Formats: sequence, structure tokens, C-alpha cells
Amino acid sequence: MMRMLAEAIGRHVLLADAPLERQLRTVVVDIARDLFGAEGCVAVLSLTRAKLVRALHEGQLRAGADLVRTNTDQASPLELRRFGLQEDAFAINYVAAQLASSSVDALPGEGRRRFVLGTVRDLGWEATPQEIEDASALQVSALLAGGADGVAVQIAGDGCRGPAFLRGATRARDEARSAAGIFLLSRRAGAAGGLRKLADGLIRYREIEIDDASHLSDALRTADLIAGTSADQTASLDRLLQAGCEEGARPLVAPASPEGVGSACLLGMPGRRLTSRPAHSVPAPAGTVIFATRWGQRP
Repeated sequence: MMRMLAEAIGRHVLLADAPLERQLRTVVVDIARDLFGAEGCVAVLSLTRAKLVRALHEGQLRAGADLVRTNTDQASPLELRRFGLQEDAFAINYVAAQLASSSVDALPGEGRRRFVLGTVRDLGWEATPQEIEDASALQVSALLAGGADGVAVQIAGDGCRGPAFLRGATRARDEARSAAGIFLLSRRAGAAGGLRKLADGLIRYREIEIDDASHLSDALRTADLIAGTSADQTASLDRLLQAGCEEGARPLVAPASPEGVGSACLLGMPGRRLTSRPAHSVPAPAGTVIFATRWGQRP
């Protein structure tokens, strides 16, 4: 039986892929053909440039990432409606999760399990709580159907919109009868506040530059999930983490103190992600695959 993401991320500091959106923004695209005219909306590339997106996932996995994130930061129907693409939201999220999941299944973890983390991000739209809840539910439903092992929700500002996001995410998970975790992602200590109780767990995320060993030490004391800024940095972080752990595994998560700071110790993380579809994955609604692939794709 495959270990759940919640169990892994609750015990070990995991290495995430470098931010995919940042990598995609360096790619030369035809706005009309590759983005359906939605300039700047790289989430659409999961449909039109699927081979490219999968290649970036696989590059991060080869560099040593334990976890890849879906190309869905801009894939909420509330964001896509800015471009007239809200009706494509399910397809974009579903295919993004499929691409990440197939990449993980194709590359053995060399003794470590690997996971797909679906991402839902609040980009500050003007919307009612019900609109936010429904948009979150649709996005999470598609991510789980596509094979995500868990979903991380990142809330903007003071978090007042958080309950609507998390209600929608939990509703979609329950409707899918999925065991996937719904996590709150926080980039700052103490930022989650009272929202923690509405999620299955809190992911303390740190993105770091590898220019000073103290940066990694600080991250290991305050984070559950770390990432570099490129594939080269992912590989460097993987080497550093392996060098400091028994049998090339990952450090234990540091228990959060009242100040949010703890200390990391070392433990192996045996096993790897099974190549079969996770038990919590559900079939896509009829016609989804046809809908999601009706556009021509490029390398």
C-alpha cells in the first residue's frame, strides 16, 4: 500500500521541485496558439505544450525532487475567467495533475517515495465566498481525478478568504471519497493562524538560494517543504540533504515550538511511490479526456 503524502510530509522535510511557473515563463510561446490568446497564463501550457510540461517535471525528479507540483497556480476558474477560459478549468487542472502523476510514475525514486502535490492559489480576485468555494471545489476535484496525492491551498493577504477555499477543497475531496490530504501552505511563520483547523495539515514552505550553508540549516529548522529556484539548485539541495542523512534519506521535520522553531534529526525514508494509480484517485467524468485533448499539442 502506498504511503500517503500526509504521512511523509508530516515526518520528513521533503524536497520540492523548483517553481514550475517560473520555468515556463522563460519558454518562447505563440500567444494565440499556445495560450489561446491568454497572455501570461502559463497554466494553459498543460494542454497545448504537454510534452514540455512533463519534461520539466521529469527534469526536477531526475535532479532529486521528492515532490512535484502541478502547473495550476493560475488554473482557478476565477483566474481563467479573466481570459474567457473558465469553462476549460476542469480540463486544465485534470491534465496538469495527469502530467505530474505520469512523470512520477515513470521515474523510480531510488529508495524514496515521490508524490504529486496539486496547487490551489488565491490570486486576490473579487469574488463572493460562495464563488470562491465553488471554484476551489472544481479545481480540487479535477486535481484529484488527475492523480494528485494531496492538495496545497495558498491563501492571499490576511487569510479571511481561507475558509471558503478550504470548504470547497474539502467538499471536493469528500465527494470524490478520496483519502488525499488538503493542506494549508504557508510561507511565513505564524501566517496560517486559525485556518489550520480547517485543513488536514500545515505545510511550512521555504524557497532558498544555495549560496550559504546557513540558509539550508535555517530552512530545516522552520520548514516541512523546501525548494530551490532551478533544476541545478534542486540537485544541489538533494546532495546536501543526502550528505547529512543516514542512507541518503531526508531529515525529520522539526517539531514547531511556540516560536515556530525546532531542531531536525535524521531518519531514513524507505520505499518509493508505486507505479499504479493511487487508491484515492477517481475516474474522470465522462468526456473529460476528449475535452482536454481537443486542441493540438506541440513538443
